[in-house]
Amino acid sequence: MIVATQLVVTLVAALTWSLLVPHIRVDDDAAPRFDELVTPGSIAAVGIVGAALSQILWLVPPPHWWLWVPYLGLGLPLVAVDAMTTWLPRRLHRVVAGAMALGLAALAAASWREALAALGGAAAAYALFWSLWRLLSGLGFGDVRLAALVGAVGALGGPTAWATALLAGTMLGAAHGIAHAAWAARRPGRPRHFAYGPALWLGPLAAVLLSAA
Repeated sequence: MIVATQLVVTLVAALTWSLLVPHIRVDDDAAPRFDELVTPGSIAAVGIVGAALSQILWLVPPPHWWLWVPYLGLGLPLVAVDAMTTWLPRRLHRVVAGAMALGLAALAAASWREALAALGGAAAAYALFWSLWRLLSGLGFGDVRLAALVGAVGALGGPTAWATALLAGTMLGAAHGIAHAAWAARRPGRPRHFAYGPALWLGPLAAVLLSAA
């Protein structure tokens, strides 16, 4: 069962990257050409990373897979776009959020308490990052939307896991920011901004690993 579910995550990630990403359109002249991101190499890379990250399901209770499968399979292409462009397209985010909403409904049929915890975790993470977005100029609103998805899966493990997921994502983002700043400083003209979404998205995975350890 778990191997089949991991295969689903891998296929969904690769198919989303190859079929949906090329058709993303953003009404902004500064937006990149998302179709140019999709190459045979990038499709293979997304599939391989999806297969690797799906191993986290060995540590996640099966009822929680209703949220984790769309979070991994659809969320990976979303943050991969961010990693390559520093953009989190709203339309792709809606696909992820919609699939997770359906998963939340399925989870509620099995355990309304866990579904309510996930919903509360999503709302709390969104509120927290919305406040940070208002205060910090370097945080994009796409990260605020992404925080809601992070909070939903993070809260499945309880309040401590929720806090750990957000803290781990923040620390990974800080480490990435420091490394990126050092890289950018070595040559004039390199972009100073960097993608925070991938680190934030990895937070719940880090929380699960830390809990298992």
